Amino acid sequence: MKVVKLALAFACLLALALPAFGQQADDAIGRGIPGYLDPNTGAFRVMPSAGGEANPDAVTTVGGKIVTTFTINVQSAIAATAKIGCSVQAVVLDVAAANTILETATVAATRTGTTAKCTVTIPYSWTLASAATDKVMLTYTIVAPVAATATTSLPSRTSSQGMGQIAIPANGAITNKTVAATI
Repeated sequence: MKVVKLALAFACLLALALPAFGQQADDAIGRGIPGYLDPNTGAFRVMPSAGGEANPDAVTTVGGKIVTTFTINVQSAIAATAKIGCSVQAVVLDVAAANTILETATVAATRTGTTAKCTVTIPYSWTLASAATDKVMLTYTIVAPVAATATTSLPSRTSSQGMGQIAIPANGAITNKTVAATI
């Protein structure tokens, strides 16, 4: 249950950090997403384009899987019996529809000595208005121990890192990623 809470908290944090991913160099000023910050809600509102709203007939649905295989070198002073959780997050900002999509999956790793391994699969189906230009931002989180109690919560270890951006995969594609991490 704590892994789910941690994954949800991380997803919320990632969603709050999305504006940082959209920052561009000074030479790109003026090419951002036109809009305004609503002072009542604090939400960013995208301005409709001069041609009106996005054409709902122009949407594309893509589905597939993102499969991430982890090999984790355990160097931290966590108990040998501590369960290790592997989590992958995929965030898509569909610019034309002003829609943010968040996918998260978490599994327990299998540990042998100082090595832990796990494979996280995110099956997805996304309806996108700008699939040709949208990107998927991938991040991972490793947490140990997963099911901490008052007597086993310390020491603990969390590692989170971006895996970069990829273009929207073709419909039906299986996107394989590998992570070699040390906790």
